[in-house]
Amino acid sequence: MGDPVVWLGGWASGLACWRGTLEALYPRREHAFLDAHAVLEEPGLLALAASGLRGQGTLVAWSMGSLLLHKALAQGDWSPDCRLVSAAPIFDFCQDGGPWPKAAVIRMTRRLPREREAVLSEFWNLALGTSHVTPDQEAGWLRQSRGYATTALLQGLELLGSTVVDRASLLANPRHLFLASPQDPLAPTPRGVFPGPQWLAYARGHLPFLDFPDLLSPWLDGALPHPNGAG
Repeated sequence: MGDPVVWLGGWASGLACWRGTLEALYPRREHAFLDAHAVLEEPGLLALAASGLRGQGTLVAWSMGSLLLHKALAQGDWSPDCRLVSAAPIFDFCQDGGPWPKAAVIRMTRRLPREREAVLSEFWNLALGTSHVTPDQEAGWLRQSRGYATTALLQGLELLGSTVVDRASLLANPRHLFLASPQDPLAPTPRGVFPGPQWLAYARGHLPFLDFPDLLSPWLDGALPHPNGAG
């Protein structure tokens, strides 16, 4: 049995809806799932989940989940000893020149209470991009997204629209991998921002754990990052 992995999801996206897919892509290991909206309500859940890995497993924090991870690390009151992955990492969702200026998040916030299904559908289409998902996988995401209270989704948008974490505020950690793409439709990382071998580039999209398991699998097995794609 391989080392365990905890998957921390994103906005309106508990990754347990893809348990079967993730177990098939990353076999022979224990998979657990942590909801980003639950962490937003109870930040201590993040450290608790990481401590359960006992240093041997990996916490994979995706999208808004990565912002929660980065915020916790920057605060300096928590030092995980497990491996970390920031997949489609976010430090400043409304970064200058990015696809989500604050005005867009404000519009989304205003529309959500009265056009919830349309807002979720638009978000899903952006997150999906050119990723290859089956109809069952898409149905699973749509089904779980409907389970969130609108207040929880609004709280997540508030986090995305107002939180900025300085990359330099994170302590150097050789066990922290950043899996990012300049062609991410929701959270692009310009290639010039890739600071070193712990940053691996994937080609496109917002779902690297589904589209590029060959990049992530070695890290889940304990390999050190290699500067392929970074630069």
